[in-house]
Amino acid sequence: MKKTLLITGLLVTFTTVLISCGSTKAVQTNPDEYTPAEPAVTESEEVTDADEATNNESKKQSKDKKGKKQKNAFEKFFTLGNKDDYIIYDQTTVYTKEITGMVEKNANVVIRYDNYMAGFGSYNSAAYYFVQFDQENRATLAKNAEAYFSDFENKKLQRKGKNTDRAYGKIGYRLDWGPLSNTTPNNGTGEGYCGYEFIKGSPYFVIYNYEFKNEYYERAGEATTRTSPFVKYYFTRSQLRQLLTLLAEDTITQQIYDNDPNYIPQHYASDEY
Repeated sequence: MKKTLLITGLLVTFTTVLISCGSTKAVQTNPDEYTPAEPAVTESEEVTDADEATNNESKKQSKDKKGKKQKNAFEKFFTLGNKDDYIIYDQTTVYTKEITGMVEKNANVVIRYDNYMAGFGSYNSAAYYFVQFDQENRATLAKNAEAYFSDFENKKLQRKGKNTDRAYGKIGYRLDWGPLSNTTPNNGTGEGYCGYEFIKGSPYFVIYNYEFKNEYYERAGEATTRTSPFVKYYFTRSQLRQLLTLLAEDTITQQIYDNDPNYIPQHYASDEY
């Protein structure tokens, strides 16, 4: 009996530690407050944005081109080949829903060296995930975000609406995941959804996906899973605006130029008339 209680206690402690991974020491971004439209709206009854701008100073890498670092055999073994696959050029925060409630997590803003997909990486429950969008789907994300901002400001968000978490449609992205940020061998590409969801009266923009096929399964077999978990990220308006700014095309191009010595900028000839 004592042995059973001891094991149970250890499992609870381990789960709590995993949830706390990547979370900010103190909540920096307050949830949005939302006041729906009323039949008779006075001038004072306006949507109140309780966002506090996330005060994360940019941690830019050197302007000198460093390039992708080469791993030795020891590093390759312990990182499963994923360390230094990304240009990590800034930080932001996101929200995740844990068993303890909504938790704000630190997130790295990244660009893949191999195909220049860009996105963010953060802990979510018991694993670390990289969510990466190609250029077309970055444009889709920006369009969906603008639709959300408009619905928020015009009081069109529905607290009890059906399927609001997919209100803005599908979005494609790549998901890499694993136990740590430098150990994410599992990967898959598929379609997720953009929408919004109310949590304790506050609306959040959401990006989420159901199971993606795990391409790493063919290599690892039963040591991993055939598919990804269900993954969902939540954003206040200030978090979403900051993410869009960090994923702007000119910012991404400049980061690639500064960090990838193999990058060849595209030059377009002038029109002749």
